[in-house]
Amino acid sequence: MPDDYEKRLKDEIYGCFKYIGIPIETVYNMPTQDRKYFIMKHNSEQEESVSAQKLAEQKNSGTMRNNSDLNTYARLEQSNRSKGTNF
Repeated sequence: MPDDYEKRLKDEIYGCFKYIGIPIETVYNMPTQDRKYFIMKHNSEQEESVSAQKLAEQKNSGTMRNNSDLNTYARLEQSNRSKGTNF
Protein backbone atom coordinates (compact mmCIF):
# COMPACT_ATOMS: atom_id res chain seq x y z
CA MET A 1 0.00 0.00 0.00
CA PRO A 2 2.69 2.59 0.82
CA ASP A 3 4.34 2.00 -2.58
CA ASP A 4 1.03 2.76 -4.31
CA TYR A 5 0.58 5.94 -2.25
CA GLU A 6 4.07 7.13 -3.10
CA LYS A 7 3.54 6.50 -6.82
CA ARG A 8 0.18 8.36 -6.83
CA LEU A 9 1.71 11.26 -4.91
CA LYS A 10 4.60 11.51 -7.37
CA ASP A 11 2.17 11.29 -10.30
CA GLU A 12 0.16 14.18 -8.85
CA ILE A 13 3.27 16.28 -8.30
CA TYR A 14 4.53 15.50 -11.81
CA GLY A 15 1.15 16.33 -13.36
CA CYS A 16 0.90 19.65 -11.52
CA PHE A 17 4.37 20.56 -12.69
CA LYS A 18 4.19 19.32 -16.29
CA TYR A 19 0.57 19.84 -17.35
CA ILE A 20 -0.61 22.69 -15.13
CA GLY A 21 2.72 24.53 -15.01
CA ILE A 22 2.97 24.99 -11.26
CA PRO A 23 6.64 25.37 -10.24
CA ILE A 24 7.90 22.19 -8.57
CA GLU A 25 8.89 24.03 -5.37
CA THR A 26 5.35 25.39 -5.08
CA VAL A 27 3.82 21.96 -5.64
CA TYR A 28 6.00 20.46 -2.90
CA ASN A 29 4.97 23.17 -0.43
CA MET A 30 1.25 23.42 -1.19
CA PRO A 31 -1.35 21.75 1.02
CA THR A 32 -2.77 18.47 -0.26
CA GLN A 33 -6.31 19.86 -0.66
CA ASP A 34 -4.97 22.70 -2.84
CA ARG A 35 -3.03 20.30 -5.04
CA LYS A 36 -6.11 18.08 -5.42
CA TYR A 37 -8.26 21.12 -6.26
CA PHE A 38 -5.89 22.28 -9.01
CA ILE A 39 -5.77 18.77 -10.48
CA MET A 40 -9.57 18.47 -10.41
CA LYS A 41 -9.99 21.93 -11.98
CA HIS A 42 -7.44 21.19 -14.69
CA ASN A 43 -9.07 17.85 -15.52
CA SER A 44 -12.52 19.47 -15.67
CA GLU A 45 -11.28 22.15 -18.07
CA GLN A 46 -9.61 19.52 -20.25
CA GLU A 47 -12.83 17.50 -20.42
CA GLU A 48 -14.78 20.63 -21.42
CA SER A 49 -12.21 21.41 -24.10
CA VAL A 50 -12.38 17.89 -25.53
CA SER A 51 -16.20 18.01 -25.53
CA ALA A 52 -16.20 21.36 -27.32
CA GLN A 53 -13.71 20.06 -29.87
CA LYS A 54 -15.82 16.96 -30.55
CA LEU A 55 -18.92 19.11 -30.97
CA ALA A 56 -17.09 21.37 -33.43
CA GLU A 57 -15.89 18.32 -35.39
CA GLN A 58 -19.44 16.98 -35.55
CA LYS A 59 -20.72 20.32 -36.83
CA ASN A 60 -17.94 20.48 -39.42
CA SER A 61 -18.51 16.91 -40.59
CA GLY A 62 -22.22 17.71 -41.03
CA THR A 63 -21.31 20.69 -43.17
CA MET A 64 -18.95 18.62 -45.26
CA ARG A 65 -21.62 15.96 -45.74
CA ASN A 66 -24.05 18.66 -46.90
CA ASN A 67 -21.42 20.04 -49.29
CA SER A 68 -20.81 16.54 -50.58
CA ASP A 69 -24.55 16.07 -51.18
CA LEU A 70 -24.68 19.43 -52.93
CA ASN A 71 -21.73 18.48 -55.13
CA THR A 72 -23.39 15.18 -56.03
CA TYR A 73 -26.59 17.01 -56.95
CA ALA A 74 -24.66 19.55 -59.03
CA ARG A 75 -22.87 16.79 -60.96
CA LEU A 76 -26.20 15.06 -61.60
CA GLU A 77 -27.69 18.31 -62.90
CA GLN A 78 -24.70 18.88 -65.18
CA SER A 79 -25.00 15.36 -66.45
CA ASN A 80 -28.73 15.79 -67.13
CA ARG A 81 -28.13 19.08 -68.97
CA SER A 82 -25.44 17.57 -71.14
CA LYS A 83 -27.86 14.78 -72.08
CA GLY A 84 -30.58 17.33 -72.76
CA THR A 85 -32.72 16.08 -69.87
CA ASN A 86 -34.20 18.87 -67.79
CA PHE A 87 -36.34 18.21 -64.76
